[in-house]
Amino acid sequence: MTSDSASNSSKVADAYDRTATVVAKLWNGNLHYGYWEDEDDQSSFGEATDRMTEEVIRRLDPSPGQRILDLGCGTGSPALLLGRKHEVDVVGISISPHQISIATEQAREAGLDDRVRYEVADAMHLPYPDDSFDGVMALESMVHMPDKVHALREIVRVLRPGGRVSIADPTVHEASTQERYNSSETSSAEGMYIMSRTDEYDELLERAGLGQIETTDVGKNARHSMRHFVAGALSCRDEYVKAIGPEEFEKRIEEARKMRDSPDFGYVLVSAKKSE
Repeated sequence: MTSDSASNSSKVADAYDRTATVVAKLWNGNLHYGYWEDEDDQSSFGEATDRMTEEVIRRLDPSPGQRILDLGCGTGSPALLLGRKHEVDVVGISISPHQISIATEQAREAGLDDRVRYEVADAMHLPYPDDSFDGVMALESMVHMPDKVHALREIVRVLRPGGRVSIADPTVHEASTQERYNSSETSSAEGMYIMSRTDEYDELLERAGLGQIETTDVGKNARHSMRHFVAGALSCRDEYVKAIGPEEFEKRIEEARKMRDSPDFGYVLVSAKKSE
C-alpha cells in the first residue's frame, strides 16, 4: 500500500468510525444521497435513498444465486436490500470496523446473516482471489479513492468474466471546482473526498479495462439530499459535534449548502462490464 492510499484509508476509517451512528440515524440507515424523480417529488429522505439504491441495483442487473461485492457498504442497508429482494449472496466491505459492527448486527436482526455478510477490507487492496464475484456495486465509495483507476482495476480483477459493476458517485462539472473541492484546505476531513469530474468518468473505467460503459448524470435528482442533510444535522447538532467537533461540523454544513446551490454539482450512475 502506498503512503498516500494508506493515509487516505486511515482518514476514511477514522471519519466513519466517529460518525457512523449519527449519520446512519440522519440518513435513515443509508450513507448515500437520495433520488427524487422531479421537483414535485415529496418522497422522504429514507424513500429517496432506497430509490437510489434501487437505481444502482437495476444497473447491476443481478440474478438469483450470484455473488455480489458491495464495495463501501456503510452500515449495511443497501446490501440487505439487495440480498433480500434479489436472492443473491452479498459480501459488504468497509474500511471502518464500527460500520461493519453495525452492519453485521443489522443482518442478524433481519435474518439475512446467512446470505449477507460484512468484512473490514480496503477497496484499494481487495483481499479476494481473481474472478470471485459476479457483480460489484459501489455506492459513493469511489469518491474516497485516491487512485480511482487502481481501485477500478481491483474491481475488474475480482470480477468474473462478463461480470458487471454499478457505481453511484457525486461529481463536479468544472475543473476549477474540482481543484477547490479536492484541496485539503477546503475539503472536509482534509482530503477524505477526492471528487471526479462528470465528463472524465468514462475514461477512468476504460483505463481500468471495463467496457459497455453507460453513464447518466442524475445531479438534479440527487441535489435535494443536501437540504435534508443540513436540516437533519442541525436537528441533532450536539450529537454530531460530539462525533466530529464544532469546526468540522460547521465546515460540513457550509459545504452541503454550497453543493446544494451549485450548478456545478453532478452525480453519476455508471454501469460497465468486464469482457467475457
